[in-house]
Amino acid sequence: MKRIRWGDLALWLVAAFLVWVFVRQGLAKFSDSSGWARAFVLWHYPVWFRILIGVIEVAAALLLLTRRTASIGAAMIAVVMLGAMGTHVFTGHPRQVTSEVLPLTLSLVVLFGRWRHFARWAFRPRNPGGA
Repeated sequence: MKRIRWGDLALWLVAAFLVWVFVRQGLAKFSDSSGWARAFVLWHYPVWFRILIGVIEVAAALLLLTRRTASIGAAMIAVVMLGAMGTHVFTGHPRQVTSEVLPLTLSLVVLFGRWRHFARWAFRPRNPGGA
């Protein structure tokens, strides 16, 4: 019988939650009638930037679905959350940064928890000769 690795299970649960949140929120950014469309206008961001953030969020969520790429997706989420925090501070609403604290923290948990899987894949020795 295979032994349950509780740390691995916890990372999968955190990643699953982030996937659920960021697929939904990323897709919502594609709608011109969403609350996100109005928010990005209030923040004086162009439409293309809202769409770009939506693409990044959905892509990051999909990258969380494998051990090998989860740290990349988590890093992307962390960068987006830091940008969102900066937006709130810059636009005079610093108290709203609290909404990004949980996703930022969870993305950092996945980033560091899955880093070894990415590093093992990305930095493995290559055999250029094919032999």
